[in-house]
Amino acid sequence: MSALSVTPLKAVELNTATGPVQFLHSTPLPDITEGGFDHFAVDKKDNLLLIMAEKHASVEMFRLSDGTHLASAGGFGFPHTPAYVAAQHQLFVADDKLGAVLVVDVPSLKIVGRIPLRKGPDEAVFDKKAGLFYVGNGGKHDNSDNSSISVIDVAAHKEIARIAIPSNNVESMVVDHDRKLLFANLRDTRQIAVVDLRAGRLKTVWNIPGLNMNTPLAYDSKTQRLFSVGRKPGKLFVVDATNGALLSTADSVDTADGAIYDDKNKRLYVSGAEGLSVFHRDDADHFSEIQRIDTRTGKVSAYVGGLKQLYIARARTPGAPAALDIYTVAQEPAPAKAP
Repeated sequence: MSALSVTPLKAVELNTATGPVQFLHSTPLPDITEGGFDHFAVDKKDNLLLIMAEKHASVEMFRLSDGTHLASAGGFGFPHTPAYVAAQHQLFVADDKLGAVLVVDVPSLKIVGRIPLRKGPDEAVFDKKAGLFYVGNGGKHDNSDNSSISVIDVAAHKEIARIAIPSNNVESMVVDHDRKLLFANLRDTRQIAVVDLRAGRLKTVWNIPGLNMNTPLAYDSKTQRLFSVGRKPGKLFVVDATNGALLSTADSVDTADGAIYDDKNKRLYVSGAEGLSVFHRDDADHFSEIQRIDTRTGKVSAYVGGLKQLYIARARTPGAPAALDIYTVAQEPAPAKAP
């Protein structure tokens, strides 16, 4: 195991003009006059991108390839994390205000089902292989000191299990398919939870030194490394997913809400209200920030490697409407083959 190290912010490396992520174009959303956006869903087959507009209480649909705005649909309360089920052409949306997961037909965007949960469904993760949608709910939303991770069977349209979590604020989650584990950021306790998916229960919680307001989480299954991003200050924590050991930290944008690991290019993209941090992976345990971009409050993101495009949704600001911004992502050259 590598010794813990801290990578400081180096301003000379953060040149927006020469970094691998470059602005391509923007799709204005003038009708969304208040509030920001939560997470994305991608339908590669039908070339669709869907974004949850929180206070606007809508789902916004775009053409994935070029960002053309195709449709907007209301009827939601406060939509958060979605899961797109390609085989069913359905979107499952964790809705905080309605206390349910809503089932939405795509591309009509009609709500065709409702799965009631505890109050405050918010962060979630979709296990495509198992056909299960894991949704955090309860906790601070129903004035409780504990939360639930509800297990939704997307084919049956129902909650089939409920996993108790000793936290009132479950944030981003990731799944390790090989070991049948789920990892979740617990923001109020400054911990990472480990859930045994075979047993359907909490296995353990890890205390990570220095972790604060840990919100987005990404994972590399090849090296079994977790990438948790905290706030106040913005900081990346690299954690060994076999034992919870902290391996390194690096300064990052603050108020982060998105973290994407790009295995092909060995990069990590962290999006927050204060901007986008682009990290290069120096080795299994260490990252260096190589670029920082002003996202104009845009803090949620999605990356589609096949199109080499990064998407960031941003709220209305003085002088600029809400918008979907698309960035091109330069590809690292393939490593030379041994003679």
